[in-house]
Amino acid sequence: MNNGLPSVSIIIPTYNEAENITMCLDAIIRQDYQSELIEIIIVDNVSVDETIEIVKRYMTKHSNIMLAFNEVAKDAEVSKMIGLQQAKGELFLYLDADIQVVGRDWLTRLINPLIERYSLVGSFPRFVPNPMDTAIGRYLRYHPLELDPVFQFFCTEIKETIVEHRVDYEICEFHPPQIPPIGICIYRREVLIEAIGNMRKFMDVDVPVILSKKGSNRFAHVSSCGIYHTNVKNIREIVRRRCRNVKQIYLPNLEMREFVYFNREDRKDLMRIAWWAIYANLFVPSLAKGIWKTLWNKDLACMYEPVVAMVLTDAIALEFLKSEKGRNMFRRWIKR
Repeated sequence: MNNGLPSVSIIIPTYNEAENITMCLDAIIRQDYQSELIEIIIVDNVSVDETIEIVKRYMTKHSNIMLAFNEVAKDAEVSKMIGLQQAKGELFLYLDADIQVVGRDWLTRLINPLIERYSLVGSFPRFVPNPMDTAIGRYLRYHPLELDPVFQFFCTEIKETIVEHRVDYEICEFHPPQIPPIGICIYRREVLIEAIGNMRKFMDVDVPVILSKKGSNRFAHVSSCGIYHTNVKNIREIVRRRCRNVKQIYLPNLEMREFVYFNREDRKDLMRIAWWAIYANLFVPSLAKGIWKTLWNKDLACMYEPVVAMVLTDAIALEFLKSEKGRNMFRRWIKR
């Protein structure tokens, strides 16, 4: 500790992020938190663009920026775990290279709950729409966890877990499986090491589930801490990303995942899947919801609601059917 402030390690996994890494690093460097308490570790997946050269230029000016490499696998989750194992800070945070924290006091406000309440194991921000972002990007970021309509239907919302309202944050209590899909979160590093330190991958939405099962289930939600995300520019990109996640992350790790969107053995959950597929393809109900969101947020970008709901639902279902494991799941459901 330094004047009561904890040190923090910020891990940024990269692969060909020359377009984004400057924006990400600049936002961190501008923080009003004491720079000597911030350790920034870029874990690169052996980029072939200018990412490494850009990072090295920052390293010549900022002694708290370090570069490590993940030559094990082209996998950001492996890179995050390499970063955790190398981190020395009392707190641990990972940020994607295409994320920009908003405001100079972002880190201070996110850390304050952990200083005030030792019972809290983590503190997480919310996504916010960037006025300069594309329409579909703004639409997604109106949800605090950046959830598209499909995930909103199957996931627990933050507000369902709040047990106490503080002046600057809410305290959330997680009880599996009712846990929101939290990715970006600052944790007490020693608790992380004890819980997942021997794992090969840092599966971000699994971590709160693992910690909660071990009794560390109280988190702070700091809604005033906003983050911009620039990962989606059009509907084709979001479809590609969701299908890639199904193919490369969800199905291959199905039996090992701690976070579940639905119970594959529960008939009620299977009925919910069928209901959602019908709802999304009817189009009109989600169109009405899009109109309501447009009026509420005063942004026509929210009219993406019915298109995203239908296109993503059908694309994800098709990706399941293209996989042998996915087809087997559907066969078991039909037999039920």
